[in-house]
Amino acid sequence: MSFPAQTAVPGASGTHGARILIVDDEGVTRMMIRRVLEDYGYRVLEAQDGQTATRLCDSEAPDLVLMDVRMPVMNGFDACRNIRRSLRSSHTPVLMLTALDDVMAVTLAFEAGATDFITKPINWALLAQRVRYALRTSHTERELRESQFALARAQKIARLGQWRLDFDSGLVHCSRELRDMLGLASAERLSVRDVLSSVFVEDRARLHRFTRDLRQTQREREVEIRVSGPAAPAKYLFLSGDVMLDEAGRPCAIFGVAQDVSERRHAEARLSYYAHFDELTGLPNRVLFRDRVSTAVKAAMQSGRPFAVMNIEVDVLQRTQASVAQAASDRILKAVALRLASVLRDRASLCRLEGDSFALLVTDVENELEVAASAKRLVDAFAVPLPVDDWELLAAVHIGVALYPSDGQEVDTLLQHSGAARSRARETTGSGYHFYTADMHDRVINRLNTEVALYRGLERGEFELHYQPKVDLRSGQVTGVEALLRWNRPGMGLQMPDQFIDILEQTGLIMEAGDWVLREACAAIRSMPLSLAVNISPRQFLHPNLADRLMRMLDEIQFPADRLELEITEQIVVEDEERAIATLHDLASRGIRVALDDYGTGFSSLQRLKRLPLHTLKIDKYFVISLVNSKADAAIVRSTIDLCHQLDIHVVAEGVEDDVAMGMLRDYGCDVAQGYGICRPLSMSRLTEWMATSTVASLTGTGHHTFRPVR
Repeated sequence: MSFPAQTAVPGASGTHGARILIVDDEGVTRMMIRRVLEDYGYRVLEAQDGQTATRLCDSEAPDLVLMDVRMPVMNGFDACRNIRRSLRSSHTPVLMLTALDDVMAVTLAFEAGATDFITKPINWALLAQRVRYALRTSHTERELRESQFALARAQKIARLGQWRLDFDSGLVHCSRELRDMLGLASAERLSVRDVLSSVFVEDRARLHRFTRDLRQTQREREVEIRVSGPAAPAKYLFLSGDVMLDEAGRPCAIFGVAQDVSERRHAEARLSYYAHFDELTGLPNRVLFRDRVSTAVKAAMQSGRPFAVMNIEVDVLQRTQASVAQAASDRILKAVALRLASVLRDRASLCRLEGDSFALLVTDVENELEVAASAKRLVDAFAVPLPVDDWELLAAVHIGVALYPSDGQEVDTLLQHSGAARSRARETTGSGYHFYTADMHDRVINRLNTEVALYRGLERGEFELHYQPKVDLRSGQVTGVEALLRWNRPGMGLQMPDQFIDILEQTGLIMEAGDWVLREACAAIRSMPLSLAVNISPRQFLHPNLADRLMRMLDEIQFPADRLELEITEQIVVEDEERAIATLHDLASRGIRVALDDYGTGFSSLQRLKRLPLHTLKIDKYFVISLVNSKADAAIVRSTIDLCHQLDIHVVAEGVEDDVAMGMLRDYGCDVAQGYGICRPLSMSRLTEWMATSTVASLTGTGHHTFRPVR
């Protein structure tokens, strides 16, 4: 095969030295193409398959690719697609080599992104020229892209975009810069509705007047609107436009430009910001805080929910400002503000009043305890030294608290009263907080002291159990006891459960206390021929793997599972009924019995009673106490007993005070009774004594019976 002699190619200097990648699985073809291209001054790279070609395009970035269609490993079509997907070679011209009559291959090549094609057998005389013109076209396209990019960059810097509204079609033609400003789709032609969708609702009427006046007056107009898009933040656009006329002099379109003036508007917003925010700390200032308190007052009047205003003073500056420069004082204040903000929750609004005085608004609070918890978090935050530059500073925090509406219903009153409470807080040594209302302050302090005392009481063994006997109404014999928790609080005597159980539950200490009750009671009753009933809290009942935990404990103590009865309230079931039922079935499968306590009040439901796998139901004492004097309560008790027996549920009556009620319950078929009329809850030593020396008269016969309750 012979090759044509090299001849000068007009304009070839612009492409001289370009790098050409030849891709063909036939070495002979690559060699012949290389000879032709190198004779014309091109530099040549070679690849024998599409996969290698893709890799070379990424690493070497050739100026043009000559590629065969059919090759092993990866064909030319797939390779062309990969080249087009690459950022580095997406615009590289690709000439596909294909057979003269292979129309399908040509079609597929263009669909894959090919620039042009060269047929086989190759016309060697024209090959270099085809390559040259492809390179020159690529160079022109690159210059055009760079020019367009430069223009777009200039418009972007000037924040300018172009638009045209055609009256006939009703379509808006937007430049890419304007579409970017609006955050709209990439289509150049958009409907008026699409454009309006990005305009603030409040500004749409103004935009309509702008276009209407342009058509009517045919004079240049200007308008400013606000826009936002799904992929763009809110912007301020300044629009100017003029009417375009057709050959007949009739208005046919509006042409205009849009400029993004958001920076100017944001500068104005910054001025407003500094009027409402502290420049040093970035916190709201007194002006904005008053506005927020006023808003909180209006919201609280509608919702009925209280809120709190805290006046905070951090005295670290008073001890340091005399010896440090102003810049250091500013850094200390910033550190104080950050420390305060670090412990706040979503509903809190912190501000800097002046100097080292701050204020805090806490909205939508449940009660004063929640407010006290917030104040305590602020105090605790400054228990750790404050790092500033190379120093570690100790700061004392004094907080005054005023509550709406009890301490005031106006902004000035709340600020004044919180300031007075802060002065009271300063009277104490070190950091602290004080409520404006004295009795509320005492209640909060007592509650917090009780929490600490309960924690220490568990550590020091201040809790003890009392046991109340339960009498079988058929035999008159004591068959079980209920374990009841008591707290022997130092200096305050024996505390009843209603004085501390809720606090144990809320603080999470109920888990530790509950485990202690179960272990202590099982160990104490183990050697006695009695069943044991123990109350468990919602937190205990909902704890994962309750049955497994109980069985491990019972195995350790060697207490039979069938002698243990757990007493729960129906509220536990209401919170998560399906989970509760699963837990009850798990307990029943282990032989542990469950009693539903306080039945007849609150959430009582016959439908739920049918579904629950219960062993025992305890009728609430308020029905039993009024049993003798209320026909309605007597009917409720009797029907409840009958219903439970139909469901194979054991019935216990609480609150039995006398033998008349005992007799009525026996007649109604009640299984077990307990109450102060039989015996008050006793310590283990007194229970043992009572069991040995006292008897309950048999109730299996008829007539009047007396029994000797322990008071």
